[in-house]
Amino acid sequence: MQILVISSYFGPETSVGVLRINALVKYWIRKNHFVHVITMPYAGQLTKSLQNKKRLTVHQIRPLFLNRTPEKSSQCYSKEVKGIWKKVLNIQYWLKIKIFSNYLDPRILWWPRAALFACRCLTPKISFDFVFSTVPSYTAHSAAALVKFFNKDIKWVADYRDLWSGNPMFPGCRLIQSLEKIHEVKVLKKADLVISINESLVKELKRLHGKKRNYAVTPNGYDEDEFPAHAPLRKKKKSGKIKIIYAGSILPGLQDPTPLLQAIKELAQENKIKPENLSVEFYGNSTALETNKIYSDESVQKYIKRHSKIPRPQIMRAEKSADLLLFLGSRPISEELGSTVGVVSGKIFEYMISGTEVLAIGVTDKMLVAEMLIKSGTGRHYSTDVKKIKERIIEGICFGVKKVTPNMKYLKQFRRSLHANAILRAVQGLA
Repeated sequence: MQILVISSYFGPETSVGVLRINALVKYWIRKNHFVHVITMPYAGQLTKSLQNKKRLTVHQIRPLFLNRTPEKSSQCYSKEVKGIWKKVLNIQYWLKIKIFSNYLDPRILWWPRAALFACRCLTPKISFDFVFSTVPSYTAHSAAALVKFFNKDIKWVADYRDLWSGNPMFPGCRLIQSLEKIHEVKVLKKADLVISINESLVKELKRLHGKKRNYAVTPNGYDEDEFPAHAPLRKKKKSGKIKIIYAGSILPGLQDPTPLLQAIKELAQENKIKPENLSVEFYGNSTALETNKIYSDESVQKYIKRHSKIPRPQIMRAEKSADLLLFLGSRPISEELGSTVGVVSGKIFEYMISGTEVLAIGVTDKMLVAEMLIKSGTGRHYSTDVKKIKERIIEGICFGVKKVTPNMKYLKQFRRSLHANAILRAVQGLA
């Protein structure tokens, strides 16, 4: 097969959305398919599994008006800004949440050039079997819709890792919400297959786009090349000190570590913990902590260490050194729009397969993540219950934290190779 992938994120970028598309492309190549990827510019090299592959061609397309390549592997230009531009970015972020939603996203400067390149340079020369558009939906799907318009015979698979309209992260105002729904329906009108990560999100997509469409569930998951299922798990038990690690960004208003910070504050005030008993380490963009009132308390900061974004191999080693892995559940920024019940970050799969207990905060019984932790036997969820979080910390300090044995019979269904093959079969089954 000849496959065209449109995704603004791909390659060295280490965000969760990138890991998903990187793995899908890798397994398609292994099946001897040819893949062309249209993405944003990046610095650095592709992961080893994607380097020097004759069946893979990556086209780095610059956004309009941005004529530079990011200095680091990140494909998000905003992560590098400082000073006055950082303040401008904060205003832009606020306007995006409160008023303009995805229409104020800088990546809208990318997709027209990506679509133009696909229509002028690729599809006239290569007969693609299908185009796969993914992260983020509003840019990738817009580009794919134009490719489909000029190439009627190409099958189009629209992948939703998150919702487009109705996304609880960037609700916007009511007028924009209505316009965005109309816009999305028109863009997706010619999609041959719509897929998302679980049944909850597929149901929301069906309500918007109608049930008389082809839908499929392709979950988030883990790459078995990184986490061999047969790897032995050590049962080492230690007491006296525990280390809690969080890997990933903390998005303002979406993930909230306050219950954990409050638990630390109370335990410190009660003289039940000391810095030599507990450390909490954040890897990635944790600037959202700076606006948290409890974090600003000196008695809490003694227990917190913040690290900048580091290469994936290093973060995986850091995760292995943890006694507990902190997972922060997502909550809607606007209670009137969308749902985070079915939102499942790819990070949770990496956590579950690690053999380290997951400490899930902000996760309620209604969330799919809670069910997954129970079925996989890899952790507990605490919602915002500060008392229970305190009890778990003290228990870990006094008695140590054992490694967990994941339920591999349950987790094997989330292997990336299975998902890559399932997408190929779904495309082949399209009329």
